Amino acid sequence: MLKVRVRGIYSTALTRLLLDHGFEVVQPSAAIGERFGLTYSAENLPLNLDIYDRFDGQGVHVVGETVSLNTLISILQSSLDDVIVRRRAPYRAIEQEPPVSDSRVEDIGDTALSSQRGFLDVEFPSASKKKLDEIRSHAMPTIDGHHYLKACGGKIASLLEMAENMLEKGSPKKEVEEILREAVMAEYPTVNSKIDIEHVKIDGRVFHLNNAKIVDFDEEEGSLRLQRTFKRSGVYNGLRVRKDPDDYALTDMKIGSWTFRTRYFSRDGQYKGTYVNLNTPVELYPNRIRYVDLEVDVCLWPDGKIEKVDLEKLDDRVSKGYISERLSSIVKARLELVVSSIGKSLRKKESEEGGLTDSLQ
Repeated sequence: MLKVRVRGIYSTALTRLLLDHGFEVVQPSAAIGERFGLTYSAENLPLNLDIYDRFDGQGVHVVGETVSLNTLISILQSSLDDVIVRRRAPYRAIEQEPPVSDSRVEDIGDTALSSQRGFLDVEFPSASKKKLDEIRSHAMPTIDGHHYLKACGGKIASLLEMAENMLEKGSPKKEVEEILREAVMAEYPTVNSKIDIEHVKIDGRVFHLNNAKIVDFDEEEGSLRLQRTFKRSGVYNGLRVRKDPDDYALTDMKIGSWTFRTRYFSRDGQYKGTYVNLNTPVELYPNRIRYVDLEVDVCLWPDGKIEKVDLEKLDDRVSKGYISERLSSIVKARLELVVSSIGKSLRKKESEEGGLTDSLQ
């Protein structure tokens, strides 16, 4: 039986998941021990896996034997739709000492695995957090959005704790969640606020699309329109269209959506083209928007031409183990829906104007 130690904001859900898959959870925290009837032993047991929070609350780090790590990856990828797993270079660990920091590990992609202990950086995007909420709810009263709210940290995480204390005391869940929602929404940005966009790549790189201004925000629908203005010249990759200083972009997003649209314009308002991005469901935090870019885009040009971009990158990420075939299938199915939807919209527009363009017939 594989021995695992679990700590952090995902510990209840992961403990439940791993117990259900035959793991032995050892050295539990007092709270986990009480929830699952587990006892703590101070013995220096050899651990197969050690799981603890990432500093940003967006997932966990895992240290362990290669075989045990592979077992964990299989469980996570079969249970969570959008989980991202990044292997890091193995290292020689001092038994039971705290794991090495990120600065001492390197991404090894599809490099042959060593027999030494290894390190995983596991990201739980929106859909994974929601599934972990569901798993946690089988162990104790859980607010919808629990892990997302925990990842917010600060005041919002404290508000969540108070709300779940109310649940444990018997307060109606619907009433508690409504009170919590109102308190949390007060922490969010409003129209005309500037907000950071965290564009996370599957391999772990993070691009900050700064100086986005919220020009429209429907809180009930969860929809946002953002505007960015560019200061440097270049090329819009994919569209293969020149980018000039003072061009601007309008991005339409919906919280929880697997896609969003960005339209590009010249300084005088001339339309240059559109990207439709495929991504893990969009999350809105008090000071930023976050999602993992799933590599594939759909490009649309002013003449009505539509093109799928970078499908080979998605396949590459599957082959290197970052994402599952399951997630790849979800992305490809949504890609076809996007293309079909764009095509229908353009056909309707052209029909209303008196005829279809050649590219859409």
